[in-house]
Amino acid sequence: MNHTEAADELRRLSRLIDGGIEALRDQAHALAEAENSYRRSKAEAWLRCPTDEPGVKGSEREWTAARREAWVNAETGDLRMARDIAEGVRQAALEAVRARRTQMSALQSLLAADRAEAEFARTGP
Repeated sequence: MNHTEAADELRRLSRLIDGGIEALRDQAHALAEAENSYRRSKAEAWLRCPTDEPGVKGSEREWTAARREAWVNAETGDLRMARDIAEGVRQAALEAVRARRTQMSALQSLLAADRAEAEFARTGP
């Protein structure tokens, strides 16, 4: 790879990093919105959740804590999934940015080694 090709590749990687950072910012915003919707809906579901009548004894309870929690989770499952997907997409965007940075760093290392070799060939030890 000559210096022009290397410079072109560095510019290409830089553009990909810029795009990745923009995507990461967008996904962080989407995750925050999904988390907010999920938490709000879960709180509202707890308020709507059926309960036993006051005075019902422990062994006679129909709506135990575990059953109420399962009911709330069933009511908010779709929003939790949307939140989890948003987190996965944000994580994928982050990994893409990291991968491009690694590629850029590797190319910079190769160019530095090439530069050092050329300097050595020109001036000697």
